[in-house]
Amino acid sequence: MLKDFLGKHITSQASFVEYGYGQLEPNHLSAQRTAQIYAQLPADKDIDVLEQGQFVKYDYENGLVNFTGDGEWMLVYNETKLYREEQVDCEFAMVKENYGARVYSPLDPDTLNWDARSRDYRDIALGNDYRDIYATNDPFHFEAVTKPKMMPEGTTMVPRVFKTNIGDHYTTNFVNLELGATKEDLMGKVLAPNEKGILSEAGEDADMKWKVVKVYTMPDGQRGVKVLRIA
Repeated sequence: MLKDFLGKHITSQASFVEYGYGQLEPNHLSAQRTAQIYAQLPADKDIDVLEQGQFVKYDYENGLVNFTGDGEWMLVYNETKLYREEQVDCEFAMVKENYGARVYSPLDPDTLNWDARSRDYRDIALGNDYRDIYATNDPFHFEAVTKPKMMPEGTTMVPRVFKTNIGDHYTTNFVNLELGATKEDLMGKVLAPNEKGILSEAGEDADMKWKVVKVYTMPDGQRGVKVLRIA
């Protein structure tokens, strides 16, 4: 069976996932209209796997996606990319060893050099005309060859993350809930991202809260829940 086969090769970080990696269906994510979607920062070198529905911090100060930066949790929702016809959605996650990004940008602003010259008229007194504010004896500066900006050491992947707002809701199985729990036990559970960005039962002081409002199945038949952001 597919469950047994995938169970030998894939282990999700969330307890509610029956087999494969976590999945996400974006029922209503406001970022798809507000454009609060970010994909510029590489994942911290210590992150080996990012699953659909995981939460991360967008730590722009340190130039990384991680679990410790300031600001609110952002939702990981990458484009599902599978390269064999027989593969199914739950086989996708962002796995560090599958990525090899090296160049962050073709231009590193720290290496800009505007001191190169194509002409040098410093022996001619062109800059002394007080009626010509543009007169100069040192024209034609241009940007010299610069170096590309490389990815931070040890980083290889750049995830796509969504800012969420109160009222957003989506369906997922990437949560830390008891897989064998009844529908009645699951309904109304209030969840929050834990230290690894996995929705788990929330404490009263959680800054972000998601409530289980429906118990569903994922498209492949695995159990899933619809969660609504309430705080």
